[in-house]
Amino acid sequence: MRKAVLAFAMLVLAAAAASAQQELAPSTGDGPMNIKPVAPKAGDDGVYAVGPGVVAPLVIQRVPAAYPEGAPPDTAEGDCVLSMVVGTGGIPTDIQVLRSHGASFDAAATTAIRQSKFEPGTVNGKPVPVRMFARTRFLADMRPAYPRIMVRFGPPTGLPSQGVRGPMMNSRGVTPPRPITTAEPEFTDAARKSKIQGVVTVSVLVNEEGIPIDPQVVHSLEPGLDEKAIECALKYRFQPAMKEGVPVATRITIEMNFRLY
Repeated sequence: MRKAVLAFAMLVLAAAAASAQQELAPSTGDGPMNIKPVAPKAGDDGVYAVGPGVVAPLVIQRVPAAYPEGAPPDTAEGDCVLSMVVGTGGIPTDIQVLRSHGASFDAAATTAIRQSKFEPGTVNGKPVPVRMFARTRFLADMRPAYPRIMVRFGPPTGLPSQGVRGPMMNSRGVTPPRPITTAEPEFTDAARKSKIQGVVTVSVLVNEEGIPIDPQVVHSLEPGLDEKAIECALKYRFQPAMKEGVPVATRITIEMNFRLY
């Protein structure tokens, strides 16, 4: 009899524990919360924008824009910004000029993009068409004008130094994350031998604990260096963004400057 009572008590405790575990599930005042990931959706034209769930296309080979013949140096300085769609085969199409630097320079930048090679963007591992942007900066000394690939089109900048830039989508009343631990990106042997240098921009979501997650390459340089930039970005630690005294998750960009000295 005593053993039966003990066994019954153990069953009651087990049932209570199971009930408590069920009650710990996320809930709201209207009942249990049904959390489902939001699948990325293409636009009306069937083209995706880089964002959660959409892996940005990578540049496999960048071709510099040729300076127009006879262009005087004092007219060379300036930017040309193009919009394009990198298709499932990695070929850029639907190239449009968003910021012109003159017809001849625009044509040179367009030719450089057409001749460049891409690895297509993906959703769940499947290639999809993705809208991208490219800024080509022409300089007076006529150094190679390589297009810089971007996922967004914003105000032009000069060659940035390594550092953290603010939230990609401004939110009123939010204090941006502040880096408390940073890291330096490492060169790959292949990039060093090929003397590849430049900037890789990585977007990360800094969560409420100040830890960067969900890394995405915003501006690509070379696949190996892109991976090194992601590895470096994930080593950062932040004081998280704050809103009304409460930590909040915020997306920022980190610029990784690869330079050979």
